[in-house]
Amino acid sequence: MKNIVITGGTSGVGLSIAEALSIDNYVIIIGRHKEKGEASARRLGKSVTFIQADLSMPHDVNRLQNHLKETIDKIDVLILSAGVFPNNGRENITQNLMSHYNVAMKVAPLLQSGKLLLVSGNPKAVNMVPICEKQTNYLERAAWVVTHKTLLMIYLSEKLKIYHIKVNSFFPGDVQSNLMPYTRNLTNKEVPVARHLVFEPSVNQKSGAFFDSHGHEVQLNERKYNFVAAESVLSAYINTTY
Repeated sequence: MKNIVITGGTSGVGLSIAEALSIDNYVIIIGRHKEKGEASARRLGKSVTFIQADLSMPHDVNRLQNHLKETIDKIDVLILSAGVFPNNGRENITQNLMSHYNVAMKVAPLLQSGKLLLVSGNPKAVNMVPICEKQTNYLERAAWVVTHKTLLMIYLSEKLKIYHIKVNSFFPGDVQSNLMPYTRNLTNKEVPVARHLVFEPSVNQKSGAFFDSHGHEVQLNERKYNFVAAESVLSAYINTTY
């Protein structure tokens, strides 16, 4: 049985992942809304607990860190699934990028020798769209988040080597959620790739890799996605001297 922490685990993709993993693991789901989180935990069963936290708020990240340290002796898997449909660039930066980085760095000592999995976007978009800092409309914000999340995965895969943490990202597939207008009408509620990446032995030594919804590794454009580029681009948003 593994200790698994899932941010954004109270709805959408995160909840689907939590449901699949709670069968034979202890799962902690993190979310902003108390009632929704408690209801999700009750529905998933006794192996699931809920912690309320708004991960865009530094004091909530600190509180989460302290709660986890008091509750469990280690984290085996951290899945960063939290996210919003951004109305502006600032919201995209704080909730879809900085929150992931802050959580990862804060809980890294508890995640020693474990796995960090970052939920990301469609592999075609990840490789095709340019890395651009413009966020004046929805398409630009969508392109920004998939490229910058991938850079974050590359960056963390190097940064967290000191803790022997394997860091990868994956596309969950098109899953029903309230995140975007088109996802509300989807019928799929399963994310089988999550169990594959948690338990498949062939993935255990992988780090800095991107996987599609079937668990196949996607070859990233190394001219775009490398540690030097990641550190340079992300230094505008995160404290790279953390």
